[in-house]
Amino acid sequence: MGSGVLSKSQYVRGLQCPKSLWLYRNRKDLIPPSPPGLQRNFDQGHAIGRLARARFPGGVDITADYLHQQHALDSTAAAVNSGARTIYEAAALFDKTLVRSDILNRNADGTWDLVEVKGATDVNDVYLQDLAIQAYILEGAGFRLRRAILMHVNNQYVRRGPINPKSFFTLVNLTVKLKPFIKAVPAEVRRLHRVLSSSASPKIDIGPHCSSPYECSFQEHCWRRLPDYSIYDLVRIREGKIIQLKGRGVLKIAEVPEDFPLSRAQEIQVLCEKTKKAHIEKVAIGELLDTLVYPLHYLDFETLNPAIPPYDGLRPFQQMPFQASIHVQETEGAPIKHVEYLGDGRSDPRPGLVECLASSISGRGTVIAYNAGFEGQCLRSLAGAYPKRAKALLSAANRLWDLGDPFRKSFYVDPAFKGSWSIKAVLPVLVPSMTYKNLPVGNGEQAQLAFLALMSGNLPAAERKKTVRNLKIYCGQDTFAMVKILAKLQKIRGSC
Repeated sequence: MGSGVLSKSQYVRGLQCPKSLWLYRNRKDLIPPSPPGLQRNFDQGHAIGRLARARFPGGVDITADYLHQQHALDSTAAAVNSGARTIYEAAALFDKTLVRSDILNRNADGTWDLVEVKGATDVNDVYLQDLAIQAYILEGAGFRLRRAILMHVNNQYVRRGPINPKSFFTLVNLTVKLKPFIKAVPAEVRRLHRVLSSSASPKIDIGPHCSSPYECSFQEHCWRRLPDYSIYDLVRIREGKIIQLKGRGVLKIAEVPEDFPLSRAQEIQVLCEKTKKAHIEKVAIGELLDTLVYPLHYLDFETLNPAIPPYDGLRPFQQMPFQASIHVQETEGAPIKHVEYLGDGRSDPRPGLVECLASSISGRGTVIAYNAGFEGQCLRSLAGAYPKRAKALLSAANRLWDLGDPFRKSFYVDPAFKGSWSIKAVLPVLVPSMTYKNLPVGNGEQAQLAFLALMSGNLPAAERKKTVRNLKIYCGQDTFAMVKILAKLQKIRGSC
């Protein structure tokens, strides 16, 4: 296939940013190594694709890869001519643009239904653009389309036994809604072909399009000239404000003019950077601390949210806690006890985790979490799934206290936070002796990948033991970090 041919994925990339398209075709060397979690996303997408085919079984699979597109076109033509009712990954070429379609399903009158499969739970404009380019190319290549259908995941589906493909997916007929999108395709194709024929990259500034609707693989390249701590790091900054600041030649936070209108949190952030001093509101922090009631329970979950629920009672993308760490302090100054639970990866981790929570979190005292809304969501979900323990779980959820609040509400801001209030940003500033940098499992994504490895059943015994140890160290550090951060806040409050 000639180098001047545009693919479906490249078309969608070009709509998001023509510069990204040009770089993808001419400077793939600028793409950084793939993050560890990317393969998991691919694997999940492939699993959804296989399930979608079970919804339209018995199709002819066009197996030729992107390096052999002429073979894919020939195989598609052969499948059509042989009378195949359903074709997977059908290839079509028109207007110097090639598409591969998830599913084509032939109707009795010889027309075709185009079915695009998405591992998402709703419809958005990006998916309409994806369908539109396919419909335009397929019809240009001679396919008579009756319907254009988006098949997405049904987020109300609850697993009970083997996955039922008919219930798992929702089919949405977008034929009528797609018409204005299809009408816009020819002009967009011409525009993007002009981009590809250019000898130089388009001059496009950075902005929200760098991460929406998809994270651009060239963001590191395009953002490389930004200062280490830039106006893009201002908390909850709007694009309009960014444009105004750049118009005044301002990129560094320390250079933001005093007369520039900012929110309270942004003003504090700028002042901290200019003075290189922390902003600490001791009275406000003290008022938050006054609401704590002993015993204190420091709680952290690690979770998975797989598209295809692995166990009964789960919905697609529902958070499934597989690990918990709890540090408990009965009274002020008392020793701190640690309790933990980690699923074995061989069965549903939730029953054992629920029993651990019920026995470790008493019916009184504060339950401390960092970004507590998430832990609350998990506790309430578990209460719904395990009614015999619902009272204890809901009681814990109702007593949650968010350790992130002093930082999120800008009661404590340090220039070293770099605009973030995450525990990973706060901990090394308040407790320099603690860090996540050298941990084998050092963040939530790595914890998910480690537990997926346990679930796979493919780890040798020694590697499995090592993975379990690393997961326990990581989750335990999360709650012990909260112990240390709260102690630091209490010390600050005591100096009032």
